[in-house]
Amino acid sequence: MKTKIYLLLILSLSLFTLSCSDDDDNQPMVDTTPNIVEAAMATGDLSLLVDALVQADAGLVDLLQTNGPFTVFAPTNEAFANLLDSLGDDYNSLADFDTAEEKALLADILTYHVVAGAAAYSTDLSDGQMIETAQGESITVSLTGGVFIQDATDTDAQVTAADVATSNGVVHIINKVILPQSVIDALTPMPNIVETAMAVADLSLLVDALVQADAGLV
Repeated sequence: MKTKIYLLLILSLSLFTLSCSDDDDNQPMVDTTPNIVEAAMATGDLSLLVDALVQADAGLVDLLQTNGPFTVFAPTNEAFANLLDSLGDDYNSLADFDTAEEKALLADILTYHVVAGAAAYSTDLSDGQMIETAQGESITVSLTGGVFIQDATDTDAQVTAADVATSNGVVHIINKVILPQSVIDALTPMPNIVETAMAVADLSLLVDALVQADAGLV
């Protein structure tokens, strides 16, 4: 009698174990791959990029956590520091983009680093390829001597770490903040009348006359 009870107990435990195993097998796999924002937040050298996304106050943090797919060219902290240095004393930190106009300008800069609708890995890039960004203007890929991204300036950005896979796209880390022409135009002060005259050779005598008059006209 005891032997039968033991056998029944062993059989019950075996069936319970098999049942639990089947339930575990049927559990859906949870994707733990970070999205673009989470990946940037986990990368120390991209902390200023995260700060910029927040400072722009344009919904970019939420956007880059949606399904996408997106391709993001992510500037390093040094790249953002170099940009701030080039902008002069008015921009000592990203917090200085504090007016509505400046926040919109920062948003334009950031969306110029985003390609919406595609996760373009390095194998998808070709030399001379032009890619339209979320900002509206295009960037150009150069594969001469490495992988470079050409913007509206004379200095290209180099891809220093490619193909960082995320749940909603791919990130390529670059060593420069790339700028569209519209932002360059907005950041470049218009010359005053004297500066304009001095830059035009055919107005040189006008400049000389203003100086010769010695009446404070310059």
